[in-house]
Amino acid sequence: METFNTSIRWDLSNLLCGLDMEKYKNYLGSIKEKLIKVEEYSKTNTLNDGELIIISQAINKIESAESFYYCLTIENIDPSLLTSLNGTISALKSQVRFIISNLQENLSNMSENQFTVWSNKINQNSWIAELLKNVEITSREETIISNFARETLSGLEDLYGQVRNNLKVNLDHEGNEISFAEANNLSFSHPEQSKRHRVFRELNKTLETEANIFASIYNQMVGLRLNENKIRKVDYLEESLQLNGISKPSLNAMWDAVDSNIHDLSGYLRIKAEEVGKKNISWHELMTSSQEVSPQITFSQAIDGITKSLVNIDSSMCEFVKGVITKGWVDAEQRKTKSSGGFCAPFTPEGESRISLNYDNSIDSARRLAHELGHAWHFQQMKYVPSLWFSEDTFEMTMAETSSIFFETAFIDYVIQNTNDVTIKKAILGSKIERSLNYLMSIRGAFLFEKRFYEFRKNGQLDAKKMEELSLQFQEKAYGSSLSEYEPFVWIKYGQFYQANTPFYNYPYSFGFLLSIGLLKLAKTDESFNQKFKGFLSETGMLPLEQLIKKHFHLDLSQPEFWQQSVQRLIQDIEQYNQIS
Repeated sequence: METFNTSIRWDLSNLLCGLDMEKYKNYLGSIKEKLIKVEEYSKTNTLNDGELIIISQAINKIESAESFYYCLTIENIDPSLLTSLNGTISALKSQVRFIISNLQENLSNMSENQFTVWSNKINQNSWIAELLKNVEITSREETIISNFARETLSGLEDLYGQVRNNLKVNLDHEGNEISFAEANNLSFSHPEQSKRHRVFRELNKTLETEANIFASIYNQMVGLRLNENKIRKVDYLEESLQLNGISKPSLNAMWDAVDSNIHDLSGYLRIKAEEVGKKNISWHELMTSSQEVSPQITFSQAIDGITKSLVNIDSSMCEFVKGVITKGWVDAEQRKTKSSGGFCAPFTPEGESRISLNYDNSIDSARRLAHELGHAWHFQQMKYVPSLWFSEDTFEMTMAETSSIFFETAFIDYVIQNTNDVTIKKAILGSKIERSLNYLMSIRGAFLFEKRFYEFRKNGQLDAKKMEELSLQFQEKAYGSSLSEYEPFVWIKYGQFYQANTPFYNYPYSFGFLLSIGLLKLAKTDESFNQKFKGFLSETGMLPLEQLIKKHFHLDLSQPEFWQQSVQRLIQDIEQYNQIS
C-alpha cells in the first residue's frame, strides 16, 4: 500500500490574503471600489469592453473570496467577523447583478443599428450571448427586488446558522452541555448504541423547545421566494428544474423508477428489522445501524483505496487525488468548529480547491473524503471561461453531485470487493445500501415536504407542529411505511433547507446519485468513457445537463430505462447483502 506522509491540515497561506483578516477585508474593499466606479460610469454610459472586463474580473475575485469565507468558517475566527464578511460578499454580488441588469435594460432599448455598433466593440463574443439571455424579462424593478431577496435570504441563512450553532444540549443532570454540531455528530456516530440514543433524544428535546424560531426563519425564507416568484411570474419548481438543467419529465421519470421499486428497496429495511428481532426499525436505528460494526481505515489507507478504485477508469484521476493530498488542499483534522459533513470550496481561476471534513478513521469519513475529491476533480475539469455570471447561476446542482457520488461509489465498491472478512464486508455493504437509500428515500421525503410546504405557504405561515406533521407524513411515504418511527426535526437538522441560493436542495442529490450509478456502469464497458466524462464535466454550465448527457453519452433521461437500470443496481446490492451469511 502506498502511504502519504503529509499533514491533515490544509494550507490556506497561498490563497488570497491567507489568514490576515485585515488584508482580506481590504481585498473585498478594493473590489467594491472598482464596482462603484463602473456603476457610476454606467449611469450615463453604456458599458464598453473595458468595463465588462472589470466586472468579469470582479466576479472571479468575489467567488474566490466566497470560497475562502467558507474555509474561514471552520477556522478559529470571530463569528461576528464572519457574519460581517458574509454580508459584504452578498452585497458585492448584488452590486454586480444590478450593474449587469442596468446594462441589459439599456441593450433592450437600443435600435438594431446601435446594438450592432456596440457589439462590434466587444471582444468577448460569449459575453454578448450572456447579456442577451433573458434580457426581455429583466427589468430594473425586478433586479432591485431580486437583489433585495438574495441579500435577505443570505441574512436569514446566516441567522439559521447562528441560532443552530448557539444551541446547547444537556447531556446529564450535572449541567454538562455540548453544541448542536457535537450532539448531532454523537447521535449518529458514537460507538455505543445507548449513548447514541440518549444524545439523539436530548438533541430532539432541545430542538422541540426551539422549533418555533426555526419555523419562523423557514417561513420567512419561503415566503420571500414566493413573493419574488409572484412578481416575476415564475413557478418555484419549474425555476428550480431550469436551474438544474433538467425537465419535469426527467424528474418524474427518476421518481417513478424509485416509486415503482419501493417494495424491493424497502426490503433492506425488513432485513435489518429481522436482524435485531423487530417488526420494524426506527429512522434513527437505520441511520446508525452501520455503527454496530465500524471498520477502521486511516487517512493514508483511504487515499490509497480511492486511487486504486479509480485506476481502471482513468489513471489521471489517481494522479490528481495524490496531488491534492501532497499540495495541502485537504483539512481532515477533527475540530469542534466543523460540522459533521464536509465541503469542497473551488478556486477556479487559481486552478485549486480546498476540502474540509472531520476525518475519524471510519469508513464513512473515507467515503466522504472520496465524495469531496470527486467535487475537486469536477472543478479541475471545468474550462475557465471569463463570464458575466456567477457560477451559482450556471453550475447545476444535478451536475455538481454527479462526479462526487461517482468517486464515492467507485471507492466503496472497491473496498467491498477487496475485503475478505465476511462480517466487515457485510457491514460496509450495508453502510453503502443505507447511504444509497438515504439518497432515494430520505431525500425523497425532503423533496415532498418542501414541495408541499411551498403550496401551503402561499396561504400563510405554518407553525412548527404543522411542519413536524408534514415532515413525518412524507418520510413515511418515502420509506414505504417500513419504519417504526420517523424524524420530526429533519427540517431543522438539515441545513440544506436554509440555503439562500438554492431552493429544493434535495432532488439534485437523488438525480446525481442515480446518474452517477449509471455512468459508473458505462465506465466498465465503454473504452472511451474517460474522455467522454471529462468532456461532460468540462462543459458544465455551457448547456443544460440533459443536453450534455445526450451530447456525450447519447442518453435520454426523460425515458425510464436508464433510471430503472440504476435503481436495479441498488436492488442487486440488497440481494447480495441478504445472501452474505
